[in-house]
Amino acid sequence: MGFLINGQSIADAILADTKTRVQKLARRGVKPKLAVILVGEDKASAVYVRRKQKAAELVGINFQLHKFSNFVSKARFIAALKKIQADKKLQALIIQLPLPEHLYNREVLNTIRPELDIDFLTDYSLGSLITRSNALEPATPGAMLEILRALKFNFVGRRVVVVGAGALVGRPLALLLLNLGATPIICNSKTKNLAALCRLADAILTCVGQPHLIKAAMVKPGAIVVDAGFAFENDKALGDVDVAEVARVARAVTPTPGGVGPVTVAKLLFNTVRAAELKK
Repeated sequence: MGFLINGQSIADAILADTKTRVQKLARRGVKPKLAVILVGEDKASAVYVRRKQKAAELVGINFQLHKFSNFVSKARFIAALKKIQADKKLQALIIQLPLPEHLYNREVLNTIRPELDIDFLTDYSLGSLITRSNALEPATPGAMLEILRALKFNFVGRRVVVVGAGALVGRPLALLLLNLGATPIICNSKTKNLAALCRLADAILTCVGQPHLIKAAMVKPGAIVVDAGFAFENDKALGDVDVAEVARVARAVTPTPGGVGPVTVAKLLFNTVRAAELKK
């Protein structure tokens, strides 16, 4: 019988380190500043932003929220992004996703200056994972790796199945795993024999948003299962993993909520402070 991974305890350790770094920066006269862009009235997005703001205030990060209507034009939105980034005291900027369809494109995302792009939304930042020149890890993929690190998972030579090949989580996660010496197997909606591939894995990292996609029969006994998938059914938050089933065979599994989510917030704030440390 495996155990449920306490994401909040892992997040608290990252936040404690982040707060110490903020205090060291303060002695140099630097206060990390994070700008968050929120478009529209999506309730889930508003909740996520409030969590980030609360955590930022706890560690001493200057949190600035910029809100826009769903109907803001692409031209006005890009102009506003450029104006926000003109602030020389700014160390980091994130755009809360999802965006309205007319704004969710490479032209908009690439408006973010690479040195402020702590969420790896720009082509430049994503490309840095391929060249291994990245100084940071994107927040959600990085959070999944932090969970494995907390469990003393040895990446080198280990088979890790990534379920989900999206640009925000699955693809950058596979690159990070490759850079750590793991053997990633990345699966998408066209993958055949998903269950058989999952059973090969020492760790399964899933990020699809399809409730209870991963069942116990898909998990090798003793594997670690980390779930960044998220969906609502009847106002209840569910992940990709059938936790009650999978916990019977896995070494450890993240719950939803309370697993990857808190660690992602902590990783974003760590990235903000690390960007301040790296700024010349």
